[in-house]
Amino acid sequence: MPGFRYKKGHVIAGEKLVSRTAVVFVLLLLGLSDCLRLNARQPDPQPPEEPKVCEQRIREHILYLASRELRGRRGSDAAKAAEYIAGEFRKLELQPVFELPDDKCKRSYFQDIPAAPDKCGNSTTAGRNVAGLLVGCDPELKDEYIIIAAHHDHLGKSQNGIFFGADDNASGVAMVLELARVMTASADSIRRSVLFVSFDLEEHMLFGSRWFTAHPPVPLKQVKMMIVADMLGRSLGDLPLDSFFLFGSEHAEGVRNLISRIPFAEKAKPVLLSDDFVGTRSDYGPFRDRKIPFLFASTGQSKDYHTVRDTADKINYKQVTAISQGLSILAKRLANLDQPPTWIDNPGISRGEVKAIGKIVTEIEKKADDWKLNALQRLFVSQAKIQTKRILQTNQEPGPREQARLTRTTQMLLFTVF
Repeated sequence: MPGFRYKKGHVIAGEKLVSRTAVVFVLLLLGLSDCLRLNARQPDPQPPEEPKVCEQRIREHILYLASRELRGRRGSDAAKAAEYIAGEFRKLELQPVFELPDDKCKRSYFQDIPAAPDKCGNSTTAGRNVAGLLVGCDPELKDEYIIIAAHHDHLGKSQNGIFFGADDNASGVAMVLELARVMTASADSIRRSVLFVSFDLEEHMLFGSRWFTAHPPVPLKQVKMMIVADMLGRSLGDLPLDSFFLFGSEHAEGVRNLISRIPFAEKAKPVLLSDDFVGTRSDYGPFRDRKIPFLFASTGQSKDYHTVRDTADKINYKQVTAISQGLSILAKRLANLDQPPTWIDNPGISRGEVKAIGKIVTEIEKKADDWKLNALQRLFVSQAKIQTKRILQTNQEPGPREQARLTRTTQMLLFTVF
């Protein structure tokens, strides 16, 4: 290699003069190339992925709540379920919210539901609601609340055996516990406070949720949305629907549009229906009566509803997981809205709802012989099919008269067939 010698302002390589500026430029290019190679080897760190609902945890919760040990979760066995749920809330460090009767400064995860006094006049307890609070991160919105709820009680046992209640409603409680876990892990990005609740005595005229709303741990006027799940693990009549129902969105301004933007799994898409079609079927009732916006999530009652055959081995765990994951995204977005949903008093029904009912009726009609439907049941199936077809042929949104007729027929269909 030829030697280098320097001259003022230049580098002499052999007999050639090389500009000092050119040398600096080459060195800069070499340095830039090294930086590019370094960046290629070490990409910018990606933000951590938000936690997701875990199928194994869903399974574990359902297997325990629907086990022989809990004997159908009634009375003292429902109390065991309540203890289990409170234990999960405690692990997540959710805050207890219920005042203790003998110490107003302390809080409990449990809300005792009173029963009639005993023979000596002493107070007794019929059941226990359970709740844990995730405090929102927004100083202005943390005093507003989203409630995520289910009921943990069931029918106990009889001479026929144990009413295990895997679908009704261990599946809903598993959803609440998993949403509590994934939302707690994202607590620094959730603006409103979230109250996770498991009601007792749903099977006894919704007494647990009625007591809760009559004696709320937070001001009900500050509850901006309530999501309750009841039966997420099967399907309506075990029909091949590949979806779940969300009732109540018609009462909440803007919520249907919000739901349409949630990435629900392909086989766990919500079908939006008016709560009028089913009446008061679960713990949303006392909240709806107080005009608190709500969503009722359910896959519908299976053929094993309220029988000893509602067992954990029949649960579609992937379905419960997928629905719960979609609900977790929805709950977070509701908690982070700048303005919460407002109540709509007398909503109409949409053509989409009519189409959904038409699809269900068609599937029921296919099963009419297998299910041994009697003449009256077949009549309601036929009426519902005719009504949905007639409404859809008009190319108009259903009016109040069509809505009233279809609501009555649908309610009678559910009452007689399922």
